[in-house]
Amino acid sequence: MSTRTPETSRLFSRWRNPANGLESLVLTARVAPVQQSFYYTHPAFTDDGRHLWLGCGFPPPGGRHARQVLGVVDFERDELRVFHEAQLASSRPLVDLATGEAYWCHELEVWKRSPDPAAQAVRVGVFPRELAKGRLVQLATHPTFSADRSAINLDARFLQRDGSVRVILGELPLDGSPFRPWQIFEGRTYNHALFSPTDPALQLFSHEYWQDHAPFDPALPYHRMWTIRRGEQPRPVLRAPVSHSGHEWWDADGRHVWYLHYGVGVKKVRLDDGSETLVWPGPLSHAHSDHTGRFLVADRMDSPDEPDCHVLFRDTATGRELEIVNRGPLAAHLTQAPHLHPHPHFCLHDRYVCHTTTVHDRVDLALVFTESLRAAV
Repeated sequence: MSTRTPETSRLFSRWRNPANGLESLVLTARVAPVQQSFYYTHPAFTDDGRHLWLGCGFPPPGGRHARQVLGVVDFERDELRVFHEAQLASSRPLVDLATGEAYWCHELEVWKRSPDPAAQAVRVGVFPRELAKGRLVQLATHPTFSADRSAINLDARFLQRDGSVRVILGELPLDGSPFRPWQIFEGRTYNHALFSPTDPALQLFSHEYWQDHAPFDPALPYHRMWTIRRGEQPRPVLRAPVSHSGHEWWDADGRHVWYLHYGVGVKKVRLDDGSETLVWPGPLSHAHSDHTGRFLVADRMDSPDEPDCHVLFRDTATGRELEIVNRGPLAAHLTQAPHLHPHPHFCLHDRYVCHTTTVHDRVDLALVFTESLRAAV
C-alpha cells in the first residue's frame, strides 16, 4: 500500500459541504482545464493505493471538447501526470487495478500503458478489419476484463451506408490471439457490454431502444438488459419488459444485476429467475454498490437539460441517506465537459467514493472517505 494517501497529498484540497459539513478531497492540482473521474462502472484507484487514473480534457476557455487523454495521480511521488498519446475518443478507458496499467481504444486498436512516465504505450490487439464494415462509431462502450483476466470485451458499433447500425459483440484475448466474435447484431443498437465479475463466459449488455426508435416513448416497456453466454443466444434479464431504464452494473457476486428504473429508483435483479427488488426509490440517474451490496451511491439530475450535481449515499439496511454534494450546473460561460455527470462509485476496496464535482466552478475529480459516510448515516 502506498505510504501517501489523498488525505496527505498536496495535490488534494479539502472541501466541506456547507449544508452538513461532510468533507470531500478535491484534486485541485491541475494539468488540464477539465479533470474528470471515469464512468461509474470503471473504478480507477489501483489496489496498492498508489495510482488513481482520470480523464483530462483541453477545451478552449468557456468551451467544451469531447476528446480527452489519460492522466494519473501517483501518490507515492505525489505527482499528477498527463499522457497525451493516450487519446480517449468515444470508448471509455479500463484500468487494471492489480498492475496499474490503463487500457484504451483507438480506432480499431486497443492499447495500454503503465503509469510510469518513462514507459511506452503498447498495442494489445486489433479488431479484424474484415468485420469492420461501415463507419466505426466506437470499438467498446466501456471494456472490462473477463473473470479469468484472459480477455477484454468489445461491443464494436458501425454505421452502415444506408444509415443502419451493425454491432459485433465479443472478446479480445490479451495473449495476442485474434478477436473472437460472440454475436453480430444488424439494425439495432446494442452496447454497454460488461463481462461478468465471476464467469468468464458471460456478458451483460444493453439494447439502446431509444436510439432505434424516434420519437422515443419513455412509457413504452421494452427489454433493455440482456445477458449472453459464449456460444449461446442472448437472453433478457427481466421476466417482463419495463419502461425507460438503464445504467446497469454487475453485483460483485455475479448472481445479481443492478439497474436504474428511471423515475422509480435503483433495482436489484436475481439472474437465475429475473425477480427484482426496488432497493432505493427516487428519481436517480447513475448508481453504484459496494462489494457487500449494503451501501450505495448515486447521482440525481433535477433538470432534464442540465445535470445538477446531487451526489447521495445510502445505507440500504437502515434506509438512511446522506447528501455528499448538492451543486447546480456550471454556468454557461465556464469551461464545460461533455457528459458532465458525477458518476459516483466506490473504489480502492470500497475505501473511497470517487466522483466528478463542480464545487469550484470547474470540472474536478473528488474523493470521499467511505468510513465518514457510514458514520454519518
